[in-house]
Amino acid sequence: MCGAAALGLWWAFEQSAAAPETSYVVARTRLAPGRVIEPADVALVSIRLPAEIEATVFGEGDGNDVVGSVVLEAIHAGELLARGDVGSRRSTAGRDAGYAVAVELDRPGALNGLIAAGDRVDAVVTDRSLAVTTGSQAPGLVAAGAIVLDVDDLAGTGQLSDTITVTLQVRDRAAAVALAAGADAGAITLIRPWGASAQAAP
Repeated sequence: MCGAAALGLWWAFEQSAAAPETSYVVARTRLAPGRVIEPADVALVSIRLPAEIEATVFGEGDGNDVVGSVVLEAIHAGELLARGDVGSRRSTAGRDAGYAVAVELDRPGALNGLIAAGDRVDAVVTDRSLAVTTGSQAPGLVAAGAIVLDVDDLAGTGQLSDTITVTLQVRDRAAAVALAAGADAGAITLIRPWGASAQAAP
């Protein structure tokens, strides 16, 4: 939905000579997946949007739908909030949202800390005796496209740490259990596409 947000901001620039007609909700700061939106996280801006974009974003009267909802896809500061980027707590609970699991990994297994909340990673088990194959997943792949909800890395505070605690959101219970078991055995490695900023979610 980032494309729609960017198009909306471009349109606003093009129409800057005209008087704004409607206020729309934008993010004040980067909102990572899993975050519950608070009033301080969003603001209203008055801009002109084409009808096809207007229908996909939140307007001035949608405060009750935005505040208290859960972020499904990373939203960057200044972006319009698209309706597909957030969901209610009910819609993101249980099977619809998957499961959250916190695992302690050694630094190499956690990409040496080069991950941040909002990133998507694949979790691979390096011990074949623990490998889980479900559906089309390849042997060794425990969780594909897991969302990083939080990273607790003491090295960021100047303290030396050999391990990093990563909280991940995975699609199903089996993946969460396999991930926890693999991490407990010291056999989990995270991988992710590269080329973009480590701070940006795909």
